[in-house]
Amino acid sequence: MIREKQIAFDGQTWSWTNPNNTKLRWSGLSKEIIIKNIDNALINAKENGKLFEAKVAKRISELVKNVADEITDFSNEVRDMISKLSNGDIDCATKKYIIEAKSELKNIDSIRKLYKQLQKYLPQNINSSEMYMNPLNKKVVVVFENMGTYTLDHPILKELQNKGVIFIKGIDNLSKLY
Repeated sequence: MIREKQIAFDGQTWSWTNPNNTKLRWSGLSKEIIIKNIDNALINAKENGKLFEAKVAKRISELVKNVADEITDFSNEVRDMISKLSNGDIDCATKKYIIEAKSELKNIDSIRKLYKQLQKYLPQNINSSEMYMNPLNKKVVVVFENMGTYTLDHPILKELQNKGVIFIKGIDNLSKLY
């Protein structure tokens, strides 16, 4: 059993209890399994959002090869150990970043949904969000493709940026992280 910052790994799953006493569990995926899952998603994704998520993860896996970072998650569901309900999922993560992939943020509903979703990752919410799931306080990145008529100057997106969220337009710009 490995323990770091009260995170436990039993060889198959990670578990952690956040400061609000929510007990979380998620699969511990090897780098090889993550790459295989990304490749499978690139071939079998049935919806645009899942395909974009896989493309983002593929590019991240390429970028981290030559830097002091490593891909640690892809499309990994985090569950509440007590209720067994989903607490959310990690689209992609490295040792440094939690990456949320959004093919489209082109209406106010998708922007509001993103705002609500990101609250569980933001380090300043560690004591206030019951669903908080960023035990290593990683930086939060949103990669998006299409914003329609919206811009990053939208008040909700501006607030997220002020809280440290990094927004990146397009997969080709992910290299800005490294």
